[in-house]
Amino acid sequence: MLDELERLLSSLTDAQTQLILTCAKSKSFPDNNTLQKIATLELNIAAVETAIANLPTQAK
Repeated sequence: MLDELERLLSSLTDAQTQLILTCAKSKSFPDNNTLQKIATLELNIAAVETAIANLPTQAK
């Protein structure tokens, strides 16, 4: 289970990083849709991190 959660966490983090880098390269302020995607990814990242932290000790 830990491996699956860590892969999911990596995928979510990579997706968020790519969006942020795209925003940083842009000369304009990100649109609301992009900001919402970044925020949603952050919530999902936090949820997966919590799930990892709450795994039984032997599963880690």
